[in-house]
Order: sequence, then C-alpha cells, then structure tokens
Amino acid sequence: MQTEPAPAALQSGLAIAFQPMIAAASGQPFAWAAIATVHGRDFAQAAAALVPAARLRLEMARIGAAIAGAADAGLLDGEALLAVPVGAADGAPDALLAHLFRAAIEHRVPLDRIVVEIDADERGELARVAALAQACVDRGIAIAFDSFAVGPLAVRLLGRFTPRFVKLDAGLVRTIADSSSRRVIVEGVVRLARNMDVILIANGVARREDLVLLCTMGIRHMQGDWIAPARGRPLPRAHIARREPRAAMPQHRRLAAHQRIAMPRPTAPVALAQAL
Repeated sequence: MQTEPAPAALQSGLAIAFQPMIAAASGQPFAWAAIATVHGRDFAQAAAALVPAARLRLEMARIGAAIAGAADAGLLDGEALLAVPVGAADGAPDALLAHLFRAAIEHRVPLDRIVVEIDADERGELARVAALAQACVDRGIAIAFDSFAVGPLAVRLLGRFTPRFVKLDAGLVRTIADSSSRRVIVEGVVRLARNMDVILIANGVARREDLVLLCTMGIRHMQGDWIAPARGRPLPRAHIARREPRAAMPQHRRLAAHQRIAMPRPTAPVALAQAL
C-alpha cells in the first residue's frame, strides 16, 4: 500500500532545469525541455511513492514551476518552444491541463509556445497515456511523445495520434555508433517520422561519433548535455545561407533569450557534426 511521504516537503525540494533542444542546421535551441528533480532524485521515482492525490499535487507543482521558471529566465522571449512534461499515471488529464492553462495565463505564456511531453515508456498504461494525449488534442495543445523506443505502447500511440515531436529514448541514442541493431531500429523510426511529417529528436546524445551517425541518418534535432550551448561550448555554425544569431551562453541567472527557430537543410547537420 502506498504511503504519502510529506508531499509538502517534496514540493519544497522540487527543482527545474532547462535543457535545450538543438536544431542542427543552426546550432540554435528551437525548444527547451523542462527537467524536474525532487531533492536531487528523479521526479518519476519520487512521485511513484505517493498516493494518487499527493502525486497529482506534485505533478501540478512541476507544471507550474516549469512554466514560471522558463518565463522568469527569459527562455520564451524569442521564438523557442517550452516542452512541459505532464504525467498520465493518475488518469487526471482535465485537472492537469486546467492547471497548465492557469499557469500559462498567469505568466503570460502563449499556449501555442507550449508542447506537452507525454511519456511513451512501455511501463505506462496505454489507456491513461492515450487519454492524456486525447485531452491535449481536444484542447489544441501540441504534444511530444518522450522516451519513444518502438515498443507496443509507443507504436499504438502513433497509430492513434500525430504528435508534433517524437523524442527517441536515450537508451537507443547513447553509443548508437557501436550498435548496428539499434541503428536499424532508429532508421525505421526515421522513415516512420518522415512519412507522418513528425519532427524526430535524438535525446541523450553524448559522443561526437553518435552525433555524426545520427546526422547522416537524417535526424536534424538533438537533445543532450554534450551538445548544449549552456555547457559553455556553443555549437559551431552550420554552413547555411540564412544567417541566424548564435546562441549565447547564459551570463548570470537569466538565460540567453531571443532564440530563433531554424528549419534544417539536408547538408547542414553533416557540416555541424564535422565541425565538432
């Protein structure tokens, strides 16, 4: 039986970090992913120990903190999107999305700048995940399927919904240059995403050789600490005709703003990877 380990204390330990998702054609963030921890622990692990009512409150706290943090940091002053994770474990999409709407209005964040990240991990329940996705679609909110690993749940979700983004599970992406079997799997997802006109994001890029391979496979959008300008090593500019401002490293607490979204060109990711 689940117990409720002081949800107020858990909420006080909630921390949000923002990881950029990079468009390879420009080296610019086209979106920011809100990543939550609770007292330094993974959010999902902390939430799993709670009873449903307390878990719902913690989920709402995560949504509110993500939107408030991005607005306060100036991440949305330009054109970049904000990817907000929303859990489906408790089957309460209406309450969670109503809270998201209120937080967006309070912090003056347009709803078309928010993408709801839905976990497509195979440990989830299809009915609950699908209910959350449907609630987002009904309200006109863009969705992204996170932790996509071509399992039955993920494939069924794609059969019912067309998300704006699909984020490859980091387990598929890390060290992919060393695994021919994972390369075949990812190539299949690339074809599927292309046919559905869905933007595919490689999450968890950690090595140069993996980035090179992913670029040659046709993946134009990346997420990972190793390629993030926030680590102090801005990505080299790709050689494209349209000039875009370089993403700046954050100077103090306020992160770089006025980012521009760049549409990728086929040769640019290769040039980017070769420059690293």
